[in-house]
Amino acid sequence: MTETTKPTFQQATTVFMSTAGMPGRFESNFDFQLANALGSADNGGAATGECFATISKVTDGDLTGWYDAWAETARRVEGIGSECLAAGHEVSASEAFLRASTYWRSAGFFLERTDETRIPTWNKNRYCFRTGMELSGIPFETVEVPYENGKSLPGYFVRPNGAIERRATAIVIGGGDMTAEELYFFTGAAAVRRGYNALLVELPGQRGAYYSDPELTFRPDIHVQLGYVVDYLLTREDVDAERLSLTGYSMGGLFVPRAVAFEKRIKAAVTSSLTPSFVPSIRSLIGLDADDSDAQETDLESRVDLSSPMARLLLGDVRERFGMLDRPIKDFLDYLGEFDLWGLEDKITCALLDVGGAGEGDMSSDGHKFYERLTCEKRQRLIQEFEGGEAHCAVNNRSLANQIEFDFLDEVFAAGE
Repeated sequence: MTETTKPTFQQATTVFMSTAGMPGRFESNFDFQLANALGSADNGGAATGECFATISKVTDGDLTGWYDAWAETARRVEGIGSECLAAGHEVSASEAFLRASTYWRSAGFFLERTDETRIPTWNKNRYCFRTGMELSGIPFETVEVPYENGKSLPGYFVRPNGAIERRATAIVIGGGDMTAEELYFFTGAAAVRRGYNALLVELPGQRGAYYSDPELTFRPDIHVQLGYVVDYLLTREDVDAERLSLTGYSMGGLFVPRAVAFEKRIKAAVTSSLTPSFVPSIRSLIGLDADDSDAQETDLESRVDLSSPMARLLLGDVRERFGMLDRPIKDFLDYLGEFDLWGLEDKITCALLDVGGAGEGDMSSDGHKFYERLTCEKRQRLIQEFEGGEAHCAVNNRSLANQIEFDFLDEVFAAGE
């Protein structure tokens, strides 16, 4: 595999930036979530007109208005799916249900942990996705990966049409707020088009796993959790054990390196973006200085910016899923530090690709520092603003990101034959 030319990674001042490739309809994180919904359109998970019609009713920062607008669209499009199915139009029904799943996910994104609509909204996302996929004609399975103490991890296995044969298989995970359903539009569909199987799975603490079983909270031994996933895949006759990859987005950009540092059955890794520590970004998003060097700081509760929807999400729903809801913010940040990658650089031995975006700011800088210390076969690709995929996880150009990701995996697996 030849080394590709890498654009220079430069430090920026914010985690999420308003850049040329973004919708520019909102100044808040609403704009990023709109871009995320629009990106699903590439693989049938949204319609651009429906998205823009929805956000025309939303005032920036109005969380109730955000939920109401997306839920209204979701109900209407889900209704189209039900009507089409009743009339025997299965293709039309599938398409409508898949779009509705994205709209329900978007509606529920900012719901706080005390909101009684949080779990029902997530369930509607799951129902619409599963119904749409079952009608799609794509080989699709809802799976429960056997886990500890009789528990299981939820996910989906999708594969290309045709004969059962051992294929390269991409394990795909999200981060703090992505769902397995969303990952199909993000990466799963692209994998299948290229002849890969895809296992879209949620680890303990991720929304689907935790909402189904609140005992499943985030914990730092990611390699143990992914070990169960690999064990499951190796029981399947359609999985090639020598061509297993692991891709992770957002917080998954930390989970993936942490896993492959110890789980050597995974032969290639993709991060978007490589994240050596959660702490600086989380601090920034909740309104604190990203520098966490002051170990004695106390009373952070009085200093965080709870006017920010992202801060409330991180300190409510996300902190709950880390099992730290009843602990002070400082304890939460200290626990996040236990997930750090620093010191694991030499333990990562499989080929690794890091895909970053020029709009990610400080996240790119920290990831590049860690990348430079890696001793494994590695590549790094920064998507620039002029390419229209510069946002976090390239939500605004998943087609380009998928091309970069799977071309890399193709070359890694071809070199190993």
